[in-house]
Amino acid sequence: MWNPKPLLLVLSLCISALSSCTAATGGKPLVSAVTKDAATSLYTAPLKAGSPLVVDLSGAVISLTTCSSSSGTVTTLTANATNGANPLFPVSFPATATCAPGQPNLPAGAVGTAGLAPSAQSLLAQVARTQGVAKKLAICLPSDGKTTSGNSVGVVIYGGGPLIFPDRGDFTTMLAGTAPLVGFGGSPGYFFSATGIAMDGTRAGRPAGSGNLVVGLSSTIPYTTLRPDVYAPFVKAFDIAATAPNFPWMTRVDSVAPFERCYDSTKLPPTRSGYAVPAIDVILASGSNYTITGGNSMVQVNSNTACLGFVQAASGQTAAAVLGGFQMENRLLVLDAEKRTFGFTTFLNGVGLSCSNFNFTLAA
Repeated sequence: MWNPKPLLLVLSLCISALSSCTAATGGKPLVSAVTKDAATSLYTAPLKAGSPLVVDLSGAVISLTTCSSSSGTVTTLTANATNGANPLFPVSFPATATCAPGQPNLPAGAVGTAGLAPSAQSLLAQVARTQGVAKKLAICLPSDGKTTSGNSVGVVIYGGGPLIFPDRGDFTTMLAGTAPLVGFGGSPGYFFSATGIAMDGTRAGRPAGSGNLVVGLSSTIPYTTLRPDVYAPFVKAFDIAATAPNFPWMTRVDSVAPFERCYDSTKLPPTRSGYAVPAIDVILASGSNYTITGGNSMVQVNSNTACLGFVQAASGQTAAAVLGGFQMENRLLVLDAEKRTFGFTTFLNGVGLSCSNFNFTLAA
């Protein structure tokens, strides 16, 4: 559970002897909490003097809304060294940032963006250089729901892990699948290759002559966007799957923007993995599936309505699909920028966990 008082105590000690705290990391990964802003659906981490930066998997750099130079600046960021099970002690480190005043639609209080892409000047790369850790990220995005102890809190480990949930072990070793990362049009983000998309085992049609589908990851768009030539057969396949006899309880209701397919949620049976609806498999070229169950596919838009959380991309998106934040919540992603691999767990709620289960109490 989050316990800020010990952290504040150790932070005050580190401020008085900053160099020793920085040197004491000994190559340990760093950890920070991640929260979801309900107003913007963006995820933030308190990295700059306790102020939040937006977590951006597609971002190539750290950008700040206020800095002293128009061309860039060196700033001080703070996270906690970790053994994978708890934070150990605060660590402050210098980081090069760009100046980007007037960034639109930031959450209240956010002072910029922390780019985490596999690029030379991302936060991930700079942590790797300053702390002597792997250029590897373990990230578990929270939902905006409530837990018994308060707001849902996720976790990100810069340096790749381990990431240990109490009494359950290191989940970076319990991956449901892996895939090679691929380059795509010079973009700094994370992309992988898929051979198709299936609904409860039945493949959706693919654009003629398209070859494999390139799929990206984005923590700054709320829902998965599908290129129009991919979206149309995707929706058609879901419509076929969401019918009797397998899913007789799925009753269509009026659309709620930005979603086209909405259902009477009072008739949808709940399970630990979300509503009982057709599972969506992104079939990876590596041979495993990124399986999206109801907890990552159905968005509760009001008390009686849940909608399929996939939208048609605006013109200009060249990737076949970009997985949005909602489709990545409450599952651990492991992104290794050195080995160029992408790993992921199943939906954690299905095994009785969530991203909020990481223990943020400072280790004794």
